[in-house]
Amino acid sequence: MQAMLAHTRMELKLFFREMIAVFFTFLLPAVSFIVFGNMFGGETYGGYNYTDTYIPAMIGIILFTTGFFTIGLQVVIDREKGVYKRLKGTPLSPSSVFSAIIVKGFLAVYVGALEIVLIGKFMFDATISDSLFQFFLAITISAITFFALGFVVAAIAKRMQTALAIGFIAMYPMMFLSGSTMPLDRLPKFMQSMADFIPMTYVIDLLQAGWVGTLYSEASLMPTGILMAMLLVSVFVGVKFFKWES
Repeated sequence: MQAMLAHTRMELKLFFREMIAVFFTFLLPAVSFIVFGNMFGGETYGGYNYTDTYIPAMIGIILFTTGFFTIGLQVVIDREKGVYKRLKGTPLSPSSVFSAIIVKGFLAVYVGALEIVLIGKFMFDATISDSLFQFFLAITISAITFFALGFVVAAIAKRMQTALAIGFIAMYPMMFLSGSTMPLDRLPKFMQSMADFIPMTYVIDLLQAGWVGTLYSEASLMPTGILMAMLLVSVFVGVKFFKWES
């Protein structure tokens, strides 16, 4: 346990040294939330106000960036630098390294989510959800899925440039075709149909259900089922192809 905690501290130090991960996890969602709030804060979106729509949406972006950049990209960078190879000479086991990476991911997600909620509260006078446990549960389910996808990126990409390219290629449809930045009902019909194939769409559906207190309703069954299926496939691919060393 002591070794795992020590490595978790190291992972957090590495995280804050990588400005790409810090920017996409904390700065991009917060700035987007503020900009969109000042532009469209008075509008309603499918019966929900701005904060009920975009607090879950911006946290969805945090989940994506944490999975793909904070975990996927960082693991590739550390592997390329020989960090994990050097750790083989220590008492630290691969399971402890894995646990430390996951703990780092959850800390990044929960701090980023708190940041968005506080911005909503103090800048846009948002009413905080009465269903915070449901919201926390929805965040956790979604986070586990995106962390698994991050390890898929690390399994596929052998070099930092490849992992970065995968992250950027995935980012645009995740942000612009899922409802996380532009409401789906404002998009052309053919783009709305494309949203069905974007994982972030189901994350936002689940997060919004948690935020408004309908996580345990029938409407949450499909997004939960799809995310669980993605998790299982990602775990299979990660276990089969992931390597700690290049």
